[in-house]
Amino acid sequence: MTASSPAAEPDTPTQDSGHSSAGAPNPEKPMDTPAASPAAPQSNKPQTLRLADFPEKEHLAGHGNWLYKIPFRDDYAVLKIYFGNRNPLLHWKKSFGNLFITGRTGHLPRTRCKVEVDCVNLWEKHGFPCFKMYPEVKFSDVPEGGYMLFDYVPGIHFRTYFRDETVSLEERMETWEKWLPIWHRRHKIAVELTEPRLIHENGDMKHVMLWKGDFVNFDFEITFRSKDIRDLVGREMLAYMRSIGKAFGDEMYDRMMDGIIKWYPDKALLMEAYIHGIENRNPVMRFFRLLDRTFRSANKKQYSKYNVAFDLKRRLDAAALN
Repeated sequence: MTASSPAAEPDTPTQDSGHSSAGAPNPEKPMDTPAASPAAPQSNKPQTLRLADFPEKEHLAGHGNWLYKIPFRDDYAVLKIYFGNRNPLLHWKKSFGNLFITGRTGHLPRTRCKVEVDCVNLWEKHGFPCFKMYPEVKFSDVPEGGYMLFDYVPGIHFRTYFRDETVSLEERMETWEKWLPIWHRRHKIAVELTEPRLIHENGDMKHVMLWKGDFVNFDFEITFRSKDIRDLVGREMLAYMRSIGKAFGDEMYDRMMDGIIKWYPDKALLMEAYIHGIENRNPVMRFFRLLDRTFRSANKKQYSKYNVAFDLKRRLDAAALN
């Protein structure tokens, strides 16, 4: 589930949002060791509910998915319904593109639900906290196989936290330093296992949350199917780096990019971001990337994936000389 405003305001759910809340950014020490999901009442007892029986439900977002915050076991949960209000033909169109052009998993609602559940289980198996799921809870008035009940997690998102000037720059950079080895550990495991589901297809600064000393991950509806995991790692890295510049501006971009160079443990793996964007191992892809960055005006912008890739290479080269 995804969640998403100026730093002084509460995070505002968007169509991708599932869990979102205001709160002072005061993360405890994140851990680079396997951790449990955010705390929630433990119960595996089957339970059947009806969404219609929750008149007080809060509609967080609705487009690609419907998201409802509902009271649940003396707290709250979020029911994510993958059908949303898109035309079914659009799901088929996107599925065709995903499966036969871009190498992703399908876009049909039940497919996205299954992929997300599988990814959450996989990420948590390797110690990367995600929103807790309640698969034992069924809803009789929601299409079977097309929904999941998740914890409501009132954390603070990276894109809000790192531009919040009420948090000292030193503290924000300490958080960045703690997260980068965890980011690397996931990449390393993905490469070792040849596991594309451990690469975040929609990864950027919107999709990590600080909550009770952990970095909580979300939004796994679609994943890549390629077994070239190093290339997928490079793609995800560029997505994060671009979002840093676009969300936080030049000064924070410089600081956080310097932090990546300093604190990401495996410089050879880090170089995959440059290789993905500029020197792709696939000669056909490399040729089309050259055309893309040469002739498409949008790719001349400062935080295009190509300019960010060149900037990363420059910083890596400079660091190697010092």
